[in-house]
Amino acid sequence: MQAVERITHNDSWIAIVIIVAIVLLAMMKLLKPTKLYGYAIAFVTPGFFHKRIEEGASFFSPFRLLLFTYSIIVISLFLFLILPLEIHSQRFFAFLLLLLFVTLYLSARFLIDHILANILGLSSIINYFLYTKSGYMYVLCIWLLPFVILYQYTFHNKVFLLVSFVILLIFRALLILNNNKKLVISKLFYFILYFCTLEIAPLLILYKSTTT
Repeated sequence: MQAVERITHNDSWIAIVIIVAIVLLAMMKLLKPTKLYGYAIAFVTPGFFHKRIEEGASFFSPFRLLLFTYSIIVISLFLFLILPLEIHSQRFFAFLLLLLFVTLYLSARFLIDHILANILGLSSIINYFLYTKSGYMYVLCIWLLPFVILYQYTFHNKVFLLVSFVILLIFRALLILNNNKKLVISKLFYFILYFCTLEIAPLLILYKSTTT
């Protein structure tokens, strides 16, 4: 009888990561409960980001920084769970690498968006588009965490998790288009180029780099 090597995964750290995300939500609720509730229902609340941009909230406000950090953690955990990572050890280290990648990517994209807008003198034109794009990303992450928890502790089916994410992603894209339809229609070619370069290409690169 041939011995078969048993491979076990110690993923107890995932529970800690989820708890950290929940703690960040709790901190945001203590800090700005009305604002957090507004983000949570922004998918079904027209005009939420119109009001937010009129208030002129800074990206470096404590609430926005907490929301950004929370989103990075949720996206990184989702990618870790969904990508076919061919590893059986050092899984936490792999998650940290994903966390670093997502942090650098989102930070770089934020800087590139605003630097190009300022250089080209388009700040006043695309400011609302950029705000809704990042805002609906935060909303997506708030909705995504419950599906990640259900996947990890109930269904454990990647199709369930992936379909849930795709539905949220499509809903986000439709809302961004609906809120910026005049800009998108008038600059359709540039919008498609931007979307393919900064939204789709990084995901394809990440997928290829983790499956080769």
